[in-house]
Amino acid sequence: MFDDERTRPIAVPGANRRLRLRVTVLTAFLLVTGILGYVIFQANAESLPASEERAATVVFDRTAGKQVIDDRGSERFRTASVVKLFIALDAITRKSSKADESQLYRMLAKSDDAIANTLWTKNGGPAIVTRTVAAAGLKSTSAPADAGRWGDTLSTADDIALVYRHILKLPKAKRNVILKPLREATRTAADGFDQHFGIPTAFQDRPWAVKQGWASGRGAVDAHTTGLVGEDDRYVVVILSSFAEGTDLGAATARATSAAVSLAPRLEK
Repeated sequence: MFDDERTRPIAVPGANRRLRLRVTVLTAFLLVTGILGYVIFQANAESLPASEERAATVVFDRTAGKQVIDDRGSERFRTASVVKLFIALDAITRKSSKADESQLYRMLAKSDDAIANTLWTKNGGPAIVTRTVAAAGLKSTSAPADAGRWGDTLSTADDIALVYRHILKLPKAKRNVILKPLREATRTAADGFDQHFGIPTAFQDRPWAVKQGWASGRGAVDAHTTGLVGEDDRYVVVILSSFAEGTDLGAATARATSAAVSLAPRLEK
């Protein structure tokens, strides 16, 4: 093939081995970089609400002493106003006055955002979440990335159920500061929204206490119905749901109601 010796390739000892080594190193580098990139992407994705419809349902039966329904209970959602339970739980650990309790009542019964803003700022913002995680033994809850946006706290149905179980173990006086407004949650919230979707509609024939959550924007629409159902607060019920941004909020809460209605026959009275 090579007629002229001057055009014949010169054999360099070890050149092929060095070339193969470089290719191997480059391949390994690209592989590791790709894996790290994927891990970082997944971590970032988990911290944001997904755009598709998602739902999780957890029911803890206090009579049986066990969780009887766990459908995607470990999946994380933005809490929206459900985090007001954390704000209230943290607040009652401090020395409080009747005025403070009156604020907590309105924040919970009417889901008043202005009061939540005040208490969130006053008591340390994200530190409230950190303290609640420790107090209630939560496993997958984290404070919001934006310290001022309490509704962006991330949690799971499993963890919210643990929060209710923790509240039920408090001394009666402290427990009632939280549960009384939940039992008397008004139909119309402070922002004018009808907050009797989900549990209050599905369980009209039983006692209930609820903290609802609803929000629209920043990539998703959230509709959560959570609380206690039945005589002696037998069931802890948590239904969290998230929908694509642009979904009508009324339609989202209607889906949460449908989920609660379908759940009702499965829970003994």
